[in-house]
This record gives sequence, structure tokens and C-alpha cells, in this order.
Amino acid sequence: MRKIYGFLAVFLIAAGGTAWADDITADILTYDGKAKTVTATGNVVIHANEGAVVTGKKGQYYFENRSAWLDGGVEYQKDQTVMTAEKMYLYEDKTTRGVGGVYIHDEAEKRTMKGDDIMYNPETGFGKIQGNGYLESVDGIIEAPLIEGNMKQVKIEATGGVHLSSTMHQMNGYGDKAVYTRSGQEGIDGKLILTGNAHVVQNGNSFDGPELIMRDAEKIVETSGRSTITITNTAGASSMAAGNQAAETGGTERVTEETPIAGRPSYADEPAQSSFFDKDHK
Repeated sequence: MRKIYGFLAVFLIAAGGTAWADDITADILTYDGKAKTVTATGNVVIHANEGAVVTGKKGQYYFENRSAWLDGGVEYQKDQTVMTAEKMYLYEDKTTRGVGGVYIHDEAEKRTMKGDDIMYNPETGFGKIQGNGYLESVDGIIEAPLIEGNMKQVKIEATGGVHLSSTMHQMNGYGDKAVYTRSGQEGIDGKLILTGNAHVVQNGNSFDGPELIMRDAEKIVETSGRSTITITNTAGASSMAAGNQAAETGGTERVTEETPIAGRPSYADEPAQSSFFDKDHK
């Protein structure tokens, strides 16, 4: 092991034979050739993930799988995505995870996420927000203790006490769990299932029941169980159907509530500080 003061360029070879260079700059760099790691302390700057720039107070880079972690007011920037957190992990599949006061804004997708612990991959679209979760997009805002889904092939699940609001759809709602699905970013076949003391106000009309189903294309609201519907604005009211009488729309590839979340990595349920990263450097 040796210490290097200043700058260290890390050259790696891709599986297909293409060469790229990641570099790490810090006040103090410690290179461990046996473990194939670089530990950095003081004003750390890492260029990685094909154009990403990550800064923090200290961190470590893993040569074998091109993963890394940084600590201390970390900021990540790549293309039109900005992410800040107290601590950050970079995985080999280009997923980024922030822990502690996390904020992410993806200007290209017009999407903002906030939470205590957020995992996000802008390429696959997968995201997971844990603790004080907040997700804002052009469709509206979802707030819940846990929000998980794919933002491109849209399937988003929110649990633990959910608050939904949308200026576009003139809607505000609450429930224990929400599942929103549609086929692709430009899909019009969106379906929202809100369960557990579900309450929705849309265009001045209110819907209450154990389960509410709202369909974008047909402008239909379905209810199940003993429910209450109060209509105060007939001009702006959606069509309504009880039970499951509304016709399904979309083709055979329609995203459904049972569809797995696309792009979900195998380690999505692991704690941030896990065996994936060297436990000696937590």
C-alpha cells in the first residue's frame, strides 16, 4: 500500500475491448494494489460512469467492478441529472444511491425526487425512495414513506400512507397504498389503484372507498366495497363505474399491477452499507 498526494488516473478496459479512463483527485490518495482499491481523503473528485462528476470529502473506488462510495456533502452531476446526499454509492450498473437528505433532479425527464435514501438509474428508469419519499413529475406529485418503480416503462408503487396531487388532472388523493401503471413514457392507458381508506377529490367531486381505480384514457373511476361518491361539479365529472365493469384498454404488452418493475437490480433490497461494498470502509 502506498500514499499518493494529488492526482491518480485509473485506466480500465471494458469487456468489449474499449478503453476508457476514470480519474480520482484528492488531497490524499491511498492505492492498495492487492485489494485493487483507491481510498481518497480531502476534496475528492471522481470522474466516472462515462461523464459523471462526483465530489465529496472522502471516498473509495473499486477497480474490479468500477463501483465507488463517497461521504461528506456529496454531489453527483451527469448530463442533465443532479444529485446531492450526505453519502453516495455508485454501482457497476450505473445505479446511483444517496443516503441522508437526498435530492435528485433529472431535467431531461422533468423529474424531482427527495428522501432519506434514494436509489436511481437514469438509463434504466428504475428508482426507489425510502423515508419521507417525494416524487414530482409532469403528471403530479407522490409523497409516501416508500416509493418504488420504473419511470420509463411506468410502474410506480407507493406504500405506508400515500398523498397524491396533480394539477394536470385536477386531483388530490390519499390512501394506504397506490399503484400507478401505464405502457411507456407516452402511454395514455394509465391506471391508478388506490387502496386502504382511499379518498380522492377530482374536479370538485369526491370519491371514498376501500379501493378506488382511476383510468386515464376513459376518464373512469371505479370503486369496490362500500363506497361514497359526491358530485358537486357535473360539468367536469369523470365517468364512474362500480366494481370492475370498465373495459380494459391497451395491447398485450400493457403494464399491469402484476408486472415486475423493469430495471430493478438484484440488490435493491439490500442496505446501503452491505457486503457489496468493503465493510472495512463503511
